[in-house]
Amino acid sequence: LTLLQSLVALKLAEQVGKRGRYRLGPRLLQLGRKVEARLDIIALARPALVRLCQQSGEMVNLLVPSATTMVVVESLKGEVFLKATPLKGRDLPMHGTASGKCFLAFSSDAVQRSTLSALTFTKTTQKTIGDAKRLEKEFAKIRKAGYATEEDEYTADTVALAVPIIDQGGRIRATLSLHGPGARFGAARRPKLLVLLQKEAQRIGRELL
Repeated sequence: LTLLQSLVALKLAEQVGKRGRYRLGPRLLQLGRKVEARLDIIALARPALVRLCQQSGEMVNLLVPSATTMVVVESLKGEVFLKATPLKGRDLPMHGTASGKCFLAFSSDAVQRSTLSALTFTKTTQKTIGDAKRLEKEFAKIRKAGYATEEDEYTADTVALAVPIIDQGGRIRATLSLHGPGARFGAARRPKLLVLLQKEAQRIGRELL
């Protein structure tokens, strides 16, 4: 009975009538819808990831938020023969990645506040952002530019460009990013890569309700 009472308190179960019968609660339905939405994004984004890999030759990642991290739900690399990368399935820190900074910058004020208060600002390189105030200063710049960058902040000699995937309701749902060695992400090439990223992110967003 104690277990059932706990499940009811968490809205994972609910009592039906007064005869001790229980059924699945509304919280499970909400969780199921979140998983379904994530699967929808993966399915919708996969053609975009393939195109980006073939056009850029760089690693392409699709990330969705999860509490204080970004989850790499799909990651591909290669130009002709594509394969998943070791990043797929990993949790990456919000404060130390282009995708994390991009997601927070385009999130609501409430999401920003709750996430920043829960973050642990662990530094993985000397350039990792180490405090909330410094991270907050990045948001206006990112929104104005329309994308976020990461240079040696999560791993050394790695550059990432991330753009938001925004649904038809104006909500950010995920991020789309390109990763590679700094030598291949010079100032002359970045605008071309950003055009490719933004085009595909907008295409995905138009399919999301």
